[in-house]
Amino acid sequence: MQVRTLCVLRQAGVEQARTLALTYTAHTVVMVGSTEQLHEVGQLIRSTRPDLVLYDPSLDDGEMLVRWQNEMGLLPVLICWSSEPTYAVLAFEAGAVHYLMDRCSRLDVHLALDRCTRRIVRHTYAMQLSEASPEAPYQASVIALPVTSGIEIRPSEQIIHLHGEGNYTRVIFERDPAIVLSRTIGEYELILQRAGFLRVHRSHMVNLLHVRKVVRGKVPRLKMSNGDEIDVSERYRDVLFDALNVVRRR
Repeated sequence: MQVRTLCVLRQAGVEQARTLALTYTAHTVVMVGSTEQLHEVGQLIRSTRPDLVLYDPSLDDGEMLVRWQNEMGLLPVLICWSSEPTYAVLAFEAGAVHYLMDRCSRLDVHLALDRCTRRIVRHTYAMQLSEASPEAPYQASVIALPVTSGIEIRPSEQIIHLHGEGNYTRVIFERDPAIVLSRTIGEYELILQRAGFLRVHRSHMVNLLHVRKVVRGKVPRLKMSNGDEIDVSERYRDVLFDALNVVRRR
């Protein structure tokens, strides 16, 4: 297995990571890029498509950790590597599989890479199962929404959009009052994609049936059937336009 790795580290950390990764023989670690400029990370992830990101939270005081789960979800896998232990709790809350200190041993790095590859394999296997599963002879067009009192079952076409609010997700309906769920929006992404929903922002998923207009601007916005307007981040713009069959100038 090849582990494509992006280093968001200071230069000394990149060299240390490269040296120690070469001693890992269970899988092949390929360095696909490096930077210590946080504004470059999004573009590098899009262009290099890494399986793993090695990140030093002291570069931006842990700001990327706060956004990581909503923006990235389960992949790429995140491993923090820093001389500062103060970001460890925040790192694991963000879903990092390991926290390495800058004086870590070869065995520490191997353990971190083992955890990384296990997560990649589990996620890939789950995706393959979902794609290979035969459709049931009857499949109701409903969404199950877990709430405190039980599970709310709603027709998917009645959901206009979902708004991520930290560790919670607000579900907006055509007629009924909104429901707040105690899960992140990233946890619903794979399930809802199969029902015609699309992630358009780190904090928003929309039901494509309820998109009424794309409002042009520096940041494009979607006007929904209930009048709500939702920003479309650059990361998701091309996928959205393709899903909406938008004809664009070449």
